[in-house]
Amino acid sequence: MKNFFKNEKLWCVVAGAAAVIVGKKVFTSPKTRSVAVTGLAKGMKLQKDAKAKFQSMKDDAADLCYDAKAEAGIEAETETEVEE
Repeated sequence: MKNFFKNEKLWCVVAGAAAVIVGKKVFTSPKTRSVAVTGLAKGMKLQKDAKAKFQSMKDDAADLCYDAKAEAGIEAETETEVEE
């Protein structure tokens, strides 16, 4: 009987079965879903805010570039000239 409890493979099987049972309970609980959805929503908001901030930075850089060209006396290209 002592050898039965010292068998490592037995304890691995028992631990695996316990992990499956506990994992199923945790992953199917409404609280886990609520936490996951909230975290995902916060991540999506951060991504949207970062994209907006990046676009604002690009616009500011374009304005600075236009002003620098105008100050230097270089004729600035408009968007219609670039497209043609």
